[in-house]
Amino acid sequence: MQRTRAYCRWQRTRTIRKKLSLLKRMGGDGLIQGWVRGKPGRLAKGKIHCLCYLCRTKSYEQISHQSAKQNETATQQMVSY
Repeated sequence: MQRTRAYCRWQRTRTIRKKLSLLKRMGGDGLIQGWVRGKPGRLAKGKIHCLCYLCRTKSYEQISHQSAKQNETATQQMVSY
């Protein structure tokens, strides 16, 4: 399925609006000016994340599957020893 130019423009403006509202909630107009510098299109690419506790739970804050397996085998070896 081919995307039209209108769809691409809509998607771009949607992400810019979302990031502007997030920046406004985090730090107000001063923070927006720091990121945008007069051109809101700068927000079309790049990542801006909320810093609240609910949004920060990422995979890097949890133990990896490999580490969990290693811990489990180490515990089993200690028990059997």
